Amino acid sequence: MRGYARVRGLMLAWAMLVTTISAGCALTGISRSQEVQLGQEAAAEIERQYRTYEDPTLTRIGLQLAAVSSHPDYPYRFRVIEMEEINAFALPGGPVYVTSGLMEFTRGQPELLAAVVAHEIAHISRRHAAEQIQRQAWLGLGIGVLIGGGTTQQIALLVANLEELGFSRNQERDADTYGAVYLIRAGYNAEAMPRFLERLGQATGDRGGSFFRTHPTSSERVRRLQEQIQSGEIRRLAQEQP
Repeated sequence: MRGYARVRGLMLAWAMLVTTISAGCALTGISRSQEVQLGQEAAAEIERQYRTYEDPTLTRIGLQLAAVSSHPDYPYRFRVIEMEEINAFALPGGPVYVTSGLMEFTRGQPELLAAVVAHEIAHISRRHAAEQIQRQAWLGLGIGVLIGGGTTQQIALLVANLEELGFSRNQERDADTYGAVYLIRAGYNAEAMPRFLERLGQATGDRGGSFFRTHPTSSERVRRLQEQIQSGEIRRLAQEQP
């Protein structure tokens, strides 16, 4: 659980930085430029607290997949963060982090690393973080604190108790689907996505390990992906305009 708490803390860091967004924007929609700014500020905070570094393989795969995503014009950036846990996460507007534990887990199998990165790119290109921030405004869940009406401590307490700030199950499924789409467009086998989930589940136990705690999964999720691939849905989506 300690490892999960560290990763969870990183995911909360960007949520706390939503104080840069004005009340009007929170209610009417977050602009792309604000989304990028939020992600960059969160990335700077994370990199003040943790050691990160660039990995040529990760960067090459990440840029290759970002180029065929729904929004290739985001300033994507890919870095390894030194943590033993097997995990990865995306920040709004471009930054993607992969733990050193996940890099080791996928060593020698670039298609599995590509599957993870494609999933995280899908969260960014499909604007899932912006949707979740706006949802707070629509639900009235303490958005006044988040947009500048509270102290840092109040923000931290609010965010720590709002599961809604995490990606929803529908968004995780959407990231699975479009991650697989990006794999095909970049020349990889879409089967790498369910294969990664299956292999990790075998190694850590379904819903075990940090990745499954921040990316809820189940055998149903793997079955859904396989059905989409076998039915031709993923390939059809891949052939549509990005």
